[in-house]
Amino acid sequence: MNVIQQGFFNTSGNLNKKDTVTVYLHSNTSPYNIIDSARSLIDSVTFSGTFSFSNAAGGNYYFSVKHRNCIETWSSYDETFNSWTPLPYSLTFGTYSAYGGNLAYLAPNKYGIFSGDINQDGTIDASDVSEVDNDANTGLSGYVKTDVTGDDFVDAGDVSIVDNNAFNSVSAVSP
Repeated sequence: MNVIQQGFFNTSGNLNKKDTVTVYLHSNTSPYNIIDSARSLIDSVTFSGTFSFSNAAGGNYYFSVKHRNCIETWSSYDETFNSWTPLPYSLTFGTYSAYGGNLAYLAPNKYGIFSGDINQDGTIDASDVSEVDNDANTGLSGYVKTDVTGDDFVDAGDVSIVDNNAFNSVSAVSP
């Protein structure tokens, strides 16, 4: 599976760092219960990770992608899944691959999941901006959830991304 975290994407066309992402397989009927989950490191050059699901039988599933500071993003439709094959899906080529077109445009032919949902409540809003702003004011560094650019520093670059996404009322879109 391929996925790009919006804030991690840099001008050279790579990610600032590798980071983990969790993918949840959901039933394809309401209430879309979680059937299985898998976690993988996303490569900073290929944007890919390998997700193994051992608790799901073959069938059709929606899946959602979660990252420590990004909006949960769902597949645009239910995918046929076999437990013995990797999940062959990309959320990087166009808005058509995410439910409700919920992807950020990054560069020609590159899309990513929106960064800035610091408190993981499904909406990027003032509470997320406040948390990033506070950490930027104190000069927080390291592997922290408020570092949405993946450069290990919380600064104006992080605040800008979260503030822009809050202004645009970015939130999770699911079936």
